This record gives sequence, C-alpha cells and structure tokens, in this order.
Amino acid sequence: MKQPRISIVGAGQIGSRHLQALCLLEDPARIDLVDPSNEALQRAQKRFAEVSSPNKQSIELHCHNNLDKLPDVLDLVIVATNANIRMDVTLNIARKHSIKNFILEKALFQKKEQYFTVEQFLNERSIPTWVNCWMRTTDLFKQIKSALNLNDSIRMKIEGPRWGMGTNSIHFMDLFSYFTEKGDFEFTDVQLDGKIIESKRTGFKEFLGRMAGQNSRGDSLDLICRDEEEGPITLEIINGHETYTMVTDFLDHVDFKSSNGLANSIGKATFPRQSQLTHVWVKDILSQGSCDLPTYSASMPLHLELIRVLTDHFQQITGKNIDACPIT
Repeated sequence: MKQPRISIVGAGQIGSRHLQALCLLEDPARIDLVDPSNEALQRAQKRFAEVSSPNKQSIELHCHNNLDKLPDVLDLVIVATNANIRMDVTLNIARKHSIKNFILEKALFQKKEQYFTVEQFLNERSIPTWVNCWMRTTDLFKQIKSALNLNDSIRMKIEGPRWGMGTNSIHFMDLFSYFTEKGDFEFTDVQLDGKIIESKRTGFKEFLGRMAGQNSRGDSLDLICRDEEEGPITLEIINGHETYTMVTDFLDHVDFKSSNGLANSIGKATFPRQSQLTHVWVKDILSQGSCDLPTYSASMPLHLELIRVLTDHFQQITGKNIDACPIT
C-alpha cells in the first residue's frame, strides 16, 4: 500500500488534537495541515512534537496557509474549521483536488440549505463522508448498546451546568440514534432560556434551558443545560427495568453505575480524548472503507432538527429574521 495522503484543514484546538492522534498511525503517512494563521500552525506543530509515539518518525508533516498547496490527490481530508466556513472549505477543496474520503467536524453547518447543497455535491462526486460524533465509537457506549433491549423503550436524559448545548447537543442526539437504531427525531418540548451566552469560540453563541423530544419508536431524549458555572454532567439511560448512569466532567474519568452487572464487568470507565481516537477511524477508512462514526447522510437529519429549534429560538429572542444558527 502506498503512503496515504491525509489533510487536516483547520489547526485550532480540535484540528491540533486530530494531528496528535495521527502520530499513532502504524504505517507511514503524509499529513498536510492547513490554516491561514501561522500562530495556529505553530501551536499545532508544538502539540505534534509533544506526542510520544514509536511510529511518529514515519509521519511526514507539511504545513500550509492555503488549500492551493495541497497534493492533487488526497486519501482523506478532515475539515476541522468553524461551522460558518465549513461548507465553503469542503466544496472548495473537493473542486480543486481529488478527495477520496471526508471526515467533517460538527456542528456541520449553520444554514439549512447548506446541508442539502453539500449532500448533493458529495453524492455527485461519490465521496464517502463521516461526521465526528465520537461517542458511539467508544468502548463504554458500545458495551451499553450491546446490553440494551430494543423490545423496551429507551429514555435518555442529559443534565448539567453549561455543557455547551449549542455545540454538544448533536453528540447526545447521535448517541440516542445509535442506541435506538432510529435516525428520525423531533424536539417536541422546547423550553430554552431567554439568556443567550457567548461561546468559548469568539463570534458564536451558546444556549441554556431544556429541549426534549422523541423518535418514531417512542424513545425519548431530554437535554437540560443549567445556568451554573460548575458541576458534573449526568447522563442517564433507562431501558425497561434497567438503568445506566454516568456522571462525568468529560475529563477522562466517568463514574458509571448500572442496575445490572454491566458496570462491574466494565470496571473503570473513561472517555478517550480526541488525540486518542482519530487514528483509529482513519486506519479503518483507509483499510476497510468505513469506520464507526455516523455517515453524513445519517447525521444530516439530526443536525437539521437541532438547527431548526435553535434558529427559531434565536429569532424569538432577537426579534430578527435569522437564517444562520450561530453555533459551531
């Protein structure tokens, strides 16, 4: 197999963590990192250097300020830009280069029509594409999934302080879809706060309050984000007579309990970091043509439902006609 050519577009926080993970690839690879900011590229290169891996010397890293410097053919492109420019970046790179596979960061895009534009483009070019909703790829949630009984309904609830409702709701929506094996979902009870807060990322917004809904099977998802500065996040899954409860601050450690013996068999539960995940997906895509992440087509309906609810609420709060949901 010839040396694969992989590109990461966007060298910010998440892009640099993707880069660190790619140091763990077992086989030689060329990685092209693109960002207009020299500061971001330098910070990513520093994080790359910090990774200790016996395979790192076989990773060939090239850094660029624009897409024109990329190789003509790329085996995989990870688009880790902010959501407001992600569609343009994705389309531009695929028009100028031959792209074999994409991994796109979430939340995908800010406008409804952008989802359909990208869907049509990817279908016309026959480019397999996955979305970085990583929870379903972890051992913990795979084992919970294997223990669920779909003959009984599933109720899933997430509650905690300022966990990034705009940014992270799609993670829990995807996990719910994975557990229930249903791709449809509708928010039917939305009680978002009138207070809109600034995101950690400049120029974007975050939301507080409650959003609850269900799928066509009757399974329910309840998302609650409180206006408190600190505290743990609780994730509860009720399936018939069984209950699974996770309490975490999303810094690796998870306090996992279950009404059956699953928690005892799993032992200590942890959430892997992005720098411990990406190389697994990349290896699977390049060797098998697929990975455990959700596909674009599977993720798109969930994104559209989230965008719908948050955009409607933002319009109500501002009194303005809003066509772009300000999340990333």
